[in-house]
Amino acid sequence: MRVARSVVLIGGLLTVLLIVGCGPGAKDQQIQALQEENSRLRAENADLRSRLAQALAERDQARAALAQLQRQPVAPQATGRWHEFEGIAWTDIAENILFDSGKANVKPQGLAELQSVLNELKQNWPDRQVWIVGHTDSDPIKHSKWADNLELSVERGAAVFRQLQKMGIDPTRMVAAGQGEWAPKVPNTTAANKQLNRRVQIIAVRVPPPQTGIQSAAEERG
Repeated sequence: MRVARSVVLIGGLLTVLLIVGCGPGAKDQQIQALQEENSRLRAENADLRSRLAQALAERDQARAALAQLQRQPVAPQATGRWHEFEGIAWTDIAENILFDSGKANVKPQGLAELQSVLNELKQNWPDRQVWIVGHTDSDPIKHSKWADNLELSVERGAAVFRQLQKMGIDPTRMVAAGQGEWAPKVPNTTAANKQLNRRVQIIAVRVPPPQTGIQSAAEERG
């Protein structure tokens, strides 16, 4: 009986030892946990790298789009008949409103138009200089007293200058000029385009007072 009991006890102990020896120990469990954590961190790292690459690509696209926008000219703002850009406002008055063909005397219809322009200048740009520039198409002068298109455009600019002076603009604020055929709005390829090019341009310009340069030079010498 004692021998049988001993055999049974030894067999039980061997079973327990086998079970304990075959199962994972604390160190094995720790290693497994570290391996799982390492795998998780590797996956997170790969995800973060992917997100970073996407963010960098989007940044580069945004920079390229910004550079393209900066290379494009800024369109002037339009308010009614006027366009304005960086301290300059301008409008065009068609030749057939102001003048008869080949003439430089402002018509009654043109006087009403100039009064409307004058009112807008007083309201919106009372302190700016007013430049008046005549323009023509490219057809050569044939039957008039003008030597060429440039001379005609200058005379028309001067005629508008005189009318605006009579209407109350200080002549020291104004400049009369002409560009003839040399600054067309559109190519002089059709009759409609040529009509667009025959115009007088009124430009409100922000400029420093004329004495600024003199004062600065005097201060430097003093």
